[in-house]
Amino acid sequence: MIRHALAEGWLLLRHRGLVSLFLALALAIPIGLAGVTLSVMRWLEPAVGTVDRANVVAVLLHPQMGDAQRAAWLESQRRDHPEWRLEVVAPEQLAQRLIHWFPYLKDLLERDGGAMLPPLVEITTADPESVAVLERSPAVIAVGPRTPLTSLLGRVSRGLGIALAAASVVLLMSAVLLAAVWVHLELYRHADEITIMRLVGATESTIRGPFLVATAAPGLVAGALAALGTSAVAEALSGMAEVLGLPGLTVAPGLLVAQAGAGVVLPLAAAAITLMRHAAVDDE
Repeated sequence: MIRHALAEGWLLLRHRGLVSLFLALALAIPIGLAGVTLSVMRWLEPAVGTVDRANVVAVLLHPQMGDAQRAAWLESQRRDHPEWRLEVVAPEQLAQRLIHWFPYLKDLLERDGGAMLPPLVEITTADPESVAVLERSPAVIAVGPRTPLTSLLGRVSRGLGIALAAASVVLLMSAVLLAAVWVHLELYRHADEITIMRLVGATESTIRGPFLVATAAPGLVAGALAALGTSAVAEALSGMAEVLGLPGLTVAPGLLVAQAGAGVVLPLAAAAITLMRHAAVDDE
């Protein structure tokens, strides 16, 4: 039975080679696009995470302040500005942020353990401009940008991710529908042969096998193309990021496996559903 399915499926692929190639490309493009989108969104996760913290202003305190002086300064700011939410960023956490965006600082920061970094305080407020008053404080050496640039970057990144994900879903649904329509047309084309096979007692698995093989083969090619395309695009983007001093993109191995699996499973599911519907209609 398996040998028959492989032989007849290969025959279908030979007779419909152009359609099979088009189906493979139609599946590979959205699956690859989804993989690239997930990889880029994972890389941009720090920026996307700032959307919910739209009005956060960074304030650098004088490094020579003692712990008691720093605690007193924080308490006075909380008392004078109850609308502010002050959060002290530990030197280790600040070092990890800098290492993430500027990998070439890793050796220096890990060697010093963040001891050389000035204390950082993040102030969350509905009015970022109100933090400008701290520029006159002798305890403050710098006040970060008060315009929500990181928030804008996060919103753009999230919106782009949603748009690309939606495009991937629409294109993928179209490709799955194409697989179902192709099987549907091939069933009508081979209707006489299928009728004869049923009359001589062939099982449904024997009848359906060639169509499943003919659908799985383009799906396998699509999954491989999607995985290779995702890796190539991620490598290209990683090279561009490293030129700018940013960390490179990484593609999770599980994502590549999922792409290969999706390329096979989705068209197979569409073909199986189409075959079952035709079998149910024929039984009636």
